[in-house]
Amino acid sequence: MQQEGMYVNNYQGSFWSKAIEAIIIVIIVLIPTIFYPRVIGIFNPVKTLVFALLVIIGLVFWGFNVLKKEEFKIISNPLNLPILSFIIICVLSLLWSDSPFVSLKELPLFLSGPLLYFIIVNNIFDERQINRIIGAMLIIGSLFGIYGILQYNGIDFPFWIGNYGRGKVFGLFGNAGYFAEYLILPLPIAISLFLVSKNKIVKISLFIGILAMGSTIALTFTRTSYLALGISFIFMFFLFLTSRGKSFFEENKKIFIVILIAVVLIVSLFVIPTPLSEKGTVISKIIERASVAQLGSDFAIVRRIATWKYTTLMIKDRPWFGSGIGTFKYNTLKYQAKFLDRGENRSLYPYGIAEKAHNEYLQIWAELGIIGLLIFIWIIFSYFNYGLKILKRVKDKYKQGIMIGLMGSVMAFLIDSLFWFPLHHSFTTFLFWLSLGFLIVMGLKEKTEAKEINIPQVDSKPKVKEEIDKDSYKKKTITTNKDNNYKNNIYRFKPILYICIIILAFFLSVAVACPFIARTYWFDAYRNIGSEDWNRTIKIYREALKWDPYLGEVYYDIGKILLNNEFYTPALEHFEKAEKYIDHPDLPLDFAKIYNKMGLVDKVTVKLKQAISYQPNEKSMLPLYAELGNIYIIQKRYVPAEIVLKKALEIDNNFINAHYGLAGVYLNQDKLKEGLGELQKVIELAPESQEANYARNIIQKITQEKLKSSPTEIETDN
Repeated sequence: MQQEGMYVNNYQGSFWSKAIEAIIIVIIVLIPTIFYPRVIGIFNPVKTLVFALLVIIGLVFWGFNVLKKEEFKIISNPLNLPILSFIIICVLSLLWSDSPFVSLKELPLFLSGPLLYFIIVNNIFDERQINRIIGAMLIIGSLFGIYGILQYNGIDFPFWIGNYGRGKVFGLFGNAGYFAEYLILPLPIAISLFLVSKNKIVKISLFIGILAMGSTIALTFTRTSYLALGISFIFMFFLFLTSRGKSFFEENKKIFIVILIAVVLIVSLFVIPTPLSEKGTVISKIIERASVAQLGSDFAIVRRIATWKYTTLMIKDRPWFGSGIGTFKYNTLKYQAKFLDRGENRSLYPYGIAEKAHNEYLQIWAELGIIGLLIFIWIIFSYFNYGLKILKRVKDKYKQGIMIGLMGSVMAFLIDSLFWFPLHHSFTTFLFWLSLGFLIVMGLKEKTEAKEINIPQVDSKPKVKEEIDKDSYKKKTITTNKDNNYKNNIYRFKPILYICIIILAFFLSVAVACPFIARTYWFDAYRNIGSEDWNRTIKIYREALKWDPYLGEVYYDIGKILLNNEFYTPALEHFEKAEKYIDHPDLPLDFAKIYNKMGLVDKVTVKLKQAISYQPNEKSMLPLYAELGNIYIIQKRYVPAEIVLKKALEIDNNFINAHYGLAGVYLNQDKLKEGLGELQKVIELAPESQEANYARNIIQKITQEKLKSSPTEIETDN
């Protein structure tokens, strides 16, 4: 990317600084593009792994740079303390986490971003480096924009064949929403640079990229992305007005006229019926997605509202410090069950399994408490406060464009965070922290340049020795000597320090790679299930556990195989291990089945009640209510049995198992009239059923006993 009108100093970066620049560019190129088909979760796991590994390499290069200079210094800026506080709260949350190992596996993603920020701020000093990195970001974003257009038109790699409809525009992210979530971050930077660029080739290139990214975002039909970009553009517009005033309009008069004409044409296409807005066209799909009726009835929106509401229940239980980083998915089913059991919620809101809260602010609050949320808000406030202050000082238009683009990108990220979870995706979170880091670097450089300009002229003649303040010289000499002694003590072990850095990096890399390797074995085992070679399948699963002994899903899958083959004790052991790391919707019922086989009736009732609350709908609850009622009858707990069975009849009054169970409840309490009534109901509802035959036999038996006990009365009646 050409640097127009930008002051560039004569700083020549060290080898390690250039190596760090190369690593950042590799992150920009590799994270969006990489995927691995032989792993559970084709897209996200490998992107997260590569992000963490590249950040570790960046830290190694930073360490080597420090050893080369023999000086370690964190450059002071307003974001250091809040970001360091965010790292600390994430790490400390392991101490009070509901599942420490779940939190531990979430840490690499949440620490990689802040660490990338510190790598950038302390190693990227040359504006040419920033230009090259931003140029790489815009090129990759533009290429993905073109790829998205091709995908929508059915031009794609053969291995993606089978993806149809809106979902087929997913880039290399696995989801249309994720694709849009990625593209809304480089697009504001491209637009901002387009407005300030004077070079025609650069301007044309940026325009092509803007059209490609914007078109693909439109083709994903992701409403949140439309909203995020809209607010981001308005925010950037006011930033340009603040920094440039009337000259912003005057210099871009032609562009604004073209934009105005384009807006009028686009609005008319959406308002006035034309062949371009007929059913099935892109315009009709956008209108449908954005309509008030669609917004009010859309399943995804209603699901999000339900998720937000039960997330507030999590927050109420742990308001200050949360349940630990990454534990939302561990707690979601429990709190959803609690929420759906309240009032008419089950009929108002659909059931679902949400591993994310679809609102980063609520999820941070639930996992890190109000302390963690305030720290994150502190980061954002400090960033914009610093950015706005620096923007007022900058006179260079190109610098202004970069800064405004970076802040617009962060604003889009923050709006998107209201409905999605960009902090939990490596391909968006790295762009967020990169935008934070680059603005700080540019701001620090602006301050440095201002100081360089205001340095007073000094006499070139050396001062005589007598003019030097002896006390001042003495203090300076003492301080220098102390610093040199400290350096000599530390850096004389430089070879050992190099080796330590390499060893530490190796162990960190292995630690973050192990869960990914485990998921590849999990993938192989899952594919092998169809062969019904259970011994081989379990063997592959056990290989996965060697790499990641905290992979709860694998424990559950092994337990399920053992349960289906009636190995109850080992199945129970695996389910108990799985329960420490995951909460599967079928897990309570699986526990109940095993406890029932083992005769542990009290435990059966506990798990059955939990299983009922985990069911996706009321219809699937019916057999479990009947089973729970029967367990209560066996325990001679007739009152709770009656309550449970009547709940089943509230769902379906024709459910014969509930009527049959109620008959047992009443007859065991000598309520013959009520019991016979329920038996008769069973016969009426399903006369050919086995329950109806049992009911007839019971009625006959009761009638015979009644005849024996009072024959005279019966004869009189006849």
